[in-house]
Amino acid sequence: MPILEGAIILFVLVVVSNIISHYIVSIPTALIQVALGLMAALFFGIQIELETSWFMLLFVAPLLYNDGRHYPKRDLWKLRIPIFGNSILLVFLTTIVGGYIITAMTDNKIPLAAAFALAAILSPTDPVAVNGIAEQVKLPTGILRLVRGESLVNDASGLIAFKYAIAATVTGAFSLKEATLDFFYMAIVGMILGIVLELLLYALKNWLSSQGIKDVVLHTLIQILTPFMIYLIVEDLFHASGVIAVVAAGVVANNKQVLVENRMAEVRIVTERTWDVIIYLLNGLVFLILGIELPFAMRSALKNPLMGNFLLVEYVIILWLVILILRILWTYSYMWFDFSFGKHKKEVKPSFKIALMSGLTGVRGAVTMAGILSVPYVLNSGEAFPGRAIMLFLASGVIVATLIAATVALPFLTKSKRRLVTSGDELADYPEEETDSSADDDLKEAQARIHIMQVAIRTIEQESRPENRMASYDLIHEYNHMIRRLQMEYNSQETITRFLKDEVSIRLIAIAAEVEKVKELKENGSVDKETAEQYLQVLARRQNGLNSDIGSRLNHGWILLKRTYRKSLRGLLRLKKGASYQEQYRKRLALEKEAAKSAIRKLSEYMKKELKKDGKVDKTIAYHLIVEYRNKIERIKRFGEDYSEEYEKQLQELRLKALNSERTDIQKMFENGEISRELANLLRRFVNYTESSVMDIGNEE
Repeated sequence: MPILEGAIILFVLVVVSNIISHYIVSIPTALIQVALGLMAALFFGIQIELETSWFMLLFVAPLLYNDGRHYPKRDLWKLRIPIFGNSILLVFLTTIVGGYIITAMTDNKIPLAAAFALAAILSPTDPVAVNGIAEQVKLPTGILRLVRGESLVNDASGLIAFKYAIAATVTGAFSLKEATLDFFYMAIVGMILGIVLELLLYALKNWLSSQGIKDVVLHTLIQILTPFMIYLIVEDLFHASGVIAVVAAGVVANNKQVLVENRMAEVRIVTERTWDVIIYLLNGLVFLILGIELPFAMRSALKNPLMGNFLLVEYVIILWLVILILRILWTYSYMWFDFSFGKHKKEVKPSFKIALMSGLTGVRGAVTMAGILSVPYVLNSGEAFPGRAIMLFLASGVIVATLIAATVALPFLTKSKRRLVTSGDELADYPEEETDSSADDDLKEAQARIHIMQVAIRTIEQESRPENRMASYDLIHEYNHMIRRLQMEYNSQETITRFLKDEVSIRLIAIAAEVEKVKELKENGSVDKETAEQYLQVLARRQNGLNSDIGSRLNHGWILLKRTYRKSLRGLLRLKKGASYQEQYRKRLALEKEAAKSAIRKLSEYMKKELKKDGKVDKTIAYHLIVEYRNKIERIKRFGEDYSEEYEKQLQELRLKALNSERTDIQKMFENGEISRELANLLRRFVNYTESSVMDIGNEE
């Protein structure tokens, strides 16, 4: 099939698989994609000649770079010892132990060197599948981060071990010294080059920005091409590990805030959206290709008359159990060591259940398939590569087994009713039914969103100046409204009732202060009687509305809103008739301004009293009202001015600064372990969408 047509079909299947996954939520999207790929191969004869070199460049490099961009450097350093153990020592242990067992199990049909190669390529966990699965299970934070960090590095060690085992089988010669030196060269040089090349690209972006070249498409293209360029340079020119290079580059990109992206919010938005699309497609394509390759990988072994099909399946189960048990024992041993001698010893007691869940997250995937398909057909002597067909069958079977085991066992172990995400899914959960777990997750999300919005409010307050005060108060009021809505949605009925009762009481305090001030100004002659009486009537209606029950208050509020709109419209029409109307309206505004100042003073006194009582809810309500009154004062001050264009520009600038502070706070909470990676990405998506809307509005204007 021509490449173009094949690519389009695969893209369509990615879309189809994700549509299906929204209806069959109990099955991971990865398994659906494998099944679709399998059907495409069996019924439509689609076949892809998978080569390890282009597969690593096209799929593994960008996927690992993107994972590195979202993995904090602090965690890599903090967990460097266990990550090193899992990604290198555990890989080599699995290679050695697995190799001997494979040879014994198959009665030397797979010689020892080839068995080492098979065990080596089965050792690394799949970086695509691990991230989604680890998020869905309740692993402790340290183990969860360890699983992710391991998946970033173990591809390199597994592929290097696989390379030398295959070479030993093909040539019949093996040098441990040469292999060890080569491994350290590839790893260390790859890491250094990844960091250096990422910093050079960082410098290039800043130089382009300083030259006034702020083409969004250009900067986005440089960012997207980064993992491909780094991988090619490191692999082809320096013969080091391109996998480790792109991971190191991704970590540097995550922790090095590019100045041009800070100054150009649109670059960040376009880049992240482009990455979302690319990763979405690559994740899906990886498992579709895996499904397409399965029948061709297994065909030769199944047709072999000397090997029964049930025996082959038995081999797959035994090999999967060996890999799983090794991983469980390794994780459990690490937990005991950390519990007994670690820096934070005795904080988390070792649990075999946790070790079992950690073992099950060790899903194998497309890297394993790409490696095993690269096994040559013949040796240097001209003989056929021994056991190649069986190796392909075993590798394919273990990949499917790990996916199915994770799908079935992990939700059972975690007692989770939620959909298990592996790849290509949206990061949000899709509960099958309402559970306490999903309710807790919703509450955590609400709390995190409230926290970042409070950070945004503090940023707006810091950026508030006399010239942009009205915009800042409007934006603070908007954030306060969103915070209140979340609090009302996720709090108990009792808390909501108390909140509403407190709000009514505090609003009545503010209105009473306004009434007192208006009466004072009326008595000393600072305002004419008619204007004072009109505003006192307005305040009286507000008091009556607050004193009534909630249903009546809502109805009254709707009536009042319509009445206010009609009065405002009539008022504007009257203002056009003559100066007398304008003068009367200005007097009314001056009175409302003084009344608002009085209400602010009263509310400030109330907040000081509550500060001593630690009345957090009351203080929040009072602060919200103070912002409303300050907003009103600013609008009165600017009555009659044409400030719409200036106001919108100020509002946009403040929004972007607030959103930037939200994004920074999300990263901070994630690095501190306060929120999961899934929740961090979800919150970032909210921020990105909001920022995109702000930019679109600004461009329209």
